[in-house]
Amino acid sequence: DSVEIMEELGLNVALPSFLNGRHQFTTDEANQSRYVTKIRWMVEAVNSRIKQFKFLSNTVQNSSLPYLEQYLSIACALINRYQSPLKTNTSEDAEIGQKMIALRNQKKKFETFLDKNNLKKQSSKWERLNHTDIMDEFPVLCENDIVNNISLGIFQLKRARSYAEERAATTNLTGPVNYPIYRCKDFPDIIRAPTRSAHKNRITYNPTIKFTSNEILDWWCDCTIGNGSIGCCSHIASFIWFLSYERWQDNNRYMPSGDFIDYVVDSSQISDFYDSTDDEDNN
Repeated sequence: DSVEIMEELGLNVALPSFLNGRHQFTTDEANQSRYVTKIRWMVEAVNSRIKQFKFLSNTVQNSSLPYLEQYLSIACALINRYQSPLKTNTSEDAEIGQKMIALRNQKKKFETFLDKNNLKKQSSKWERLNHTDIMDEFPVLCENDIVNNISLGIFQLKRARSYAEERAATTNLTGPVNYPIYRCKDFPDIIRAPTRSAHKNRITYNPTIKFTSNEILDWWCDCTIGNGSIGCCSHIASFIWFLSYERWQDNNRYMPSGDFIDYVVDSSQISDFYDSTDDEDNN
């Protein structure tokens, strides 16, 4: 509703793309959305600071509207005076910005390759492995390498751990971990790791990576933004983060609750005639 007003004020309004019933954005749409969200998070972070003031975090009464601009100015002045900046410019920011500009019009050739070889859907072309089977083949990276050259931002990396922990069914990712992956039979330098959506349990995405022992060559995911060429989605970031970085770390993040899954038995493995102990609770 505010777009027309903002345009009348001479502002250039940029909005993320909308799916409109489709499953995935085109490369151009995903790239344009990435430009918007790359900046928008700062606006949302500032709004979050403003809402730390109880008056501004709740519904404002009509009687207070004439004074709202003054209240907002006071809140912002206090934030600027007593809180540190949310972000300071670094040389790495400029480098990431230049990379994003250079990648803006780049087409996603990897998706075309996957389509041509029928690798998106056909499960018979993939074999299941554990991550240790490619221990010496996958490149070792630091987190800065991933942020500056692959994800082009820290948001995706912040979500990487939660996806990896769910995939491995444990929070101790540096110990003996069962992290299954799938390797392409025809092209051994391509792997994927089916990853459950963080928003809908019934949806599973297939982040797919092409690599050498020295670098990550390309990636694609069938999530809504997985076709973009600027950075990568959180599913890809998590996949790369675990294989190239986290599994090589020595410090454990062990949380007993992460192993509760070990005590759950799949109902399909229990016979209908199995003597259940549920009745004992009724004694």
